Amino acid sequence: MRGHSLIQEDLQNSTAPQASSEATRHASTSFRELWGIIWRRRKFIAAVEGSLLLACLLYCLIAPNQFEAAARVELRTAPTSSLSLDPAETSASSSILSAPVAQETLADVLRSDRLAWRVITDLKLYQAPAFRGRFGSKFPGFNPAKPSPDAQAWLLERFSRRLHVEAMPRTLLVKVRFRCRDAALSAAVVNALIGEYRAQETESQIQATAQASNWLSAQLAELKERVDADQRRLAAFEAQHKIVGEPEIDSNGDAGETEHTAEQLAMDEFSRQLVTATTDRIVAEAEYRAAAQGDPEQVIASDARLQAAGNFATALLEQIHARRSDLEQEQAQLSVEHGASFPRVVEIGRQLEDIDRQKKAEDTKLIERFHGSWQTALDREELVRKSLEQATSEGMKLNEAETEDAIMRQEANASHDLYMRVHEKAEEAGLAAGVHESNISVVDEARQPVKPVAPDLPLYLAVTFFAGLWVALGAALVREQSQKAVAGASVVLFILLMGGAGLHAQAPTPSTSGLPTGVASFPQTQEMKSLPNPKEAPAVWNGGAASVNAGIPPLDAVQTTAPMPALIAPGDLLEISEYHMPEFRSTVRVSVAGTVTLPMIGEVKIAGMDEIPAAHAVEAALVAKGMLLHPLVSVLVTVYAGQDVSVLGEVTRPGVYPYSVHHRLLDLISAASGLTPSAGRLVNIIHQDNPKTPHPVALDPNGTDTTGEHNPELGAGDTVEVSRAGLVYVVGDVIRPGGFPVDPVRGLTIVQAVALAWGPSQNAAVGNAVLIREQKDGRTMISLDLKRMLRGKEPDQAVQDRDIIFVPDSMAKNLLNRTMESAIQSTIGVSIYSGLVYSQRY
Repeated sequence: MRGHSLIQEDLQNSTAPQASSEATRHASTSFRELWGIIWRRRKFIAAVEGSLLLACLLYCLIAPNQFEAAARVELRTAPTSSLSLDPAETSASSSILSAPVAQETLADVLRSDRLAWRVITDLKLYQAPAFRGRFGSKFPGFNPAKPSPDAQAWLLERFSRRLHVEAMPRTLLVKVRFRCRDAALSAAVVNALIGEYRAQETESQIQATAQASNWLSAQLAELKERVDADQRRLAAFEAQHKIVGEPEIDSNGDAGETEHTAEQLAMDEFSRQLVTATTDRIVAEAEYRAAAQGDPEQVIASDARLQAAGNFATALLEQIHARRSDLEQEQAQLSVEHGASFPRVVEIGRQLEDIDRQKKAEDTKLIERFHGSWQTALDREELVRKSLEQATSEGMKLNEAETEDAIMRQEANASHDLYMRVHEKAEEAGLAAGVHESNISVVDEARQPVKPVAPDLPLYLAVTFFAGLWVALGAALVREQSQKAVAGASVVLFILLMGGAGLHAQAPTPSTSGLPTGVASFPQTQEMKSLPNPKEAPAVWNGGAASVNAGIPPLDAVQTTAPMPALIAPGDLLEISEYHMPEFRSTVRVSVAGTVTLPMIGEVKIAGMDEIPAAHAVEAALVAKGMLLHPLVSVLVTVYAGQDVSVLGEVTRPGVYPYSVHHRLLDLISAASGLTPSAGRLVNIIHQDNPKTPHPVALDPNGTDTTGEHNPELGAGDTVEVSRAGLVYVVGDVIRPGGFPVDPVRGLTIVQAVALAWGPSQNAAVGNAVLIREQKDGRTMISLDLKRMLRGKEPDQAVQDRDIIFVPDSMAKNLLNRTMESAIQSTIGVSIYSGLVYSQRY
């Protein structure tokens, strides 16, 4: 096979300089052969080119002339008339964001079927010879008042094909063009379209205004009924609660709160009287208590109000004091002159005693009088308080009525205001509908064109010349190849030469990156290709984070027993619980003395025991303390002090990790951030007590066995080593070349490996692939037909570790793709150039 022989030749004696000189020699030969073909077939090429140009010329002479009229309209950014009554009248915004939207909206409206049909019926285009075509023969009984769907669709489609509406960039202008065989008709259609747009806009505004006016009239009737009902309800409520106060008018003419003088004045008067009565009662009580506990005369003397009020009791007391003073003076004088036994002196003494008794009687009367004043003030205060409470109760009721009255009045006023606003809107809508302006203004009206726009003889001849040249050259090469096979290199140089004359076309070329040295050597070219990133290769059975825990079926010799747990030592962290007493649950650390301190029982020595004997020791302590008769204690070692485990090999973060009791294999792999993409499924566990004997463990193939033999418990000091998976390399003309892991149990086939490389590229020679396998006596190359394998016509083969699958590229596919791309891009370039020429001329 060609690809196989090429690889063998390169493996034996190819070098880069030799390949470069060979390519140069083939290139020069191909150019001479290509020029020879063109020279030998020059008459054929000229005949084809001349025939096409003649056909184009005949078409331009026979085809009828097409005239195109154009007009430009402008979107208004502000009302043009000062009589506009609508403050929100529609006009286009000059914003750079909203202006393009407004332009496209206007263009779509001008392209609408509704406007098109109005223009067709108004101008009777179905009768115009320059427009109707074969319409009369297809629809002989056409009635514009009741058109059939087929006839209407035919006319609208013919009209839309001839109408062109485009928004002019960076402006607020819209250009309208119409093409037909009659110059006058094309201008009339454009002007009629703009006029129909304005008429339609006015009709829409009037119709919308009429609908709004009808709706507002209905709303006005409802609002009128609501206002009348609110007024009647307010009047009935005021009559029921006897609210006759009028609202106060402030300086601005606004209505204030309603004033009810009688009730409010009564409450204010009773409040003041209550304060006065309370004050009088306090004063009278103070005077009474002072008089009862001391001298009433001193109370009268200390109160200016009582002195000013003066009464008979105070006058009598004053007389008694004056009489006593006179008798005491006379007694003193007579005692000095006659002695104490003098009859007059004795008589004066008896008179003084009578005066004292009289004074005491008068003091008692004063005290009683003070008590009467206090009682009177107390009764008056109580009466005023009751009157105030009664007035307050009536005032509260009246206040509630006033509040409800104010709410009802506010609702009535709001309904009245709403009614007036709606009434004003209805009147304004009727006036605004008559002065509405269009949102467009005509910049240039359509004028009757003088020169036809089609057929364009120079443009048509230029396009025919380039297209005919390609057709003639292709036909010449086909005829030449039918007689004599042309070398592939000549076709390559022809395509490169013609592509440089038009637009340079490039096709992706395969890359041999990743192919070991000595397998194949291809001359490098200057073509660019986006090489894939090996890090972005698709995930495989253990390449992603979602599948790092996937395992393989169990091996024959695996570790099936968990290591013996270590004995409890000082520093270990324990979790102790009792079934009958949830409050007994504790997390404690073993002290240096080997004991733990627990609630209700104190210290218990458990150092040197494992979990079960330690639980029995705690149970015995509970029974000895008399806490429980049949305790059920559980002791769990959560952390062993000073112990750890190691993980090596194909894990993301190998290292040493702390060991905790019941630590399993998958827990350690998860702590190491999972497996690497190249990790295998076989894991070796080396125990600390037997370092020379590794125990192989196979990860679960389904990832469901998390507690069985695929995920054993680890012991303190264990070392875990994760093995590396095998790799197969896929290189050459594939989309994602690179190395991919091989499942050691499920295996990997050639088709699966190519699928992991995202399949062959469009230029790959899938029938000439090669499998390179390393063996003891050297490399062995096996030819593969991937095309037949992919279609299931040949059995798929398994690959092994370090196999290389090489997919070469196909020269024939490369030439075909380059030819097609060059032809398409050259045609596009000619079309673009022709369009530019046409736009500059017209």
